[in-house]
Amino acid sequence: MRRILIIVIGTLLLQGAYAQNAQPPKWIEGYFEEAKHSYVEVVSAVGYEPDNARKKAMQIVIERRSLASGTQATVSMVGNDVQVKSDHDLIAKARVVDEYIEHIEAGQYRVYLLVQTAKNPTLPFDPVTVSEKYPFSARVFVPGMAQLHKGSVGKGATMIAGEVLMIGGIVATECLRQNYAQQITTTHNATLKQYYAQNANICNITRNVCIAGAVACYAWNVIDGIVAKGNKHILIGNIAQLRFAPYATIEDAGLAINCTF
Repeated sequence: MRRILIIVIGTLLLQGAYAQNAQPPKWIEGYFEEAKHSYVEVVSAVGYEPDNARKKAMQIVIERRSLASGTQATVSMVGNDVQVKSDHDLIAKARVVDEYIEHIEAGQYRVYLLVQTAKNPTLPFDPVTVSEKYPFSARVFVPGMAQLHKGSVGKGATMIAGEVLMIGGIVATECLRQNYAQQITTTHNATLKQYYAQNANICNITRNVCIAGAVACYAWNVIDGIVAKGNKHILIGNIAQLRFAPYATIEDAGLAINCTF
């Protein structure tokens, strides 16, 4: 049972290390959302250089949003802000919220842009962010649920399997312990009594190890569910967040709860 506990802990560590590796964000598969003052969407284009591909992708956004004007516009990039020029007044205002670049073949790149385009160039952008951090959720109290919600399927499955394994071990070893304890009272053979007593003691120790493993796995699940990062997700508007952070002063130390509205 101790070996099984070590295997579970080792698997959790490997899953945590794997989750830190850079992976393509989920939004590159396609995303569109209409906010109060803007549109948030994904566009992609292929070019011989990343900058060339970015410009092509932004041209697609401007073409989509400038149909009503019927004018031709050119696009240039200044950082993450898009500059649009035409023979008439400014017809679009847009910015790149996030991007992902992949090298598809020799000299060619595909650029995915998560772009926010204002419905009216005179209005401010709605708050839009892409973050690996997640607000506090009651999912952390159910083994594996917070990890699955964050996109860490392997880690979540391991958390669930580890907790089920430990609880199953507790039930099985306790049933065996009770069975051996009952067997002691059914015989007068001193050798058998000693044999049953030893087995009952082994089951008792194994059960305690499983209890400790279940507690450790659950505590790990809660802590990981609160502090671990997940797949990038898109937040639109001001999202209320509840965060836990340790603090220490000369006089005391503890855990601070910060609520953002």
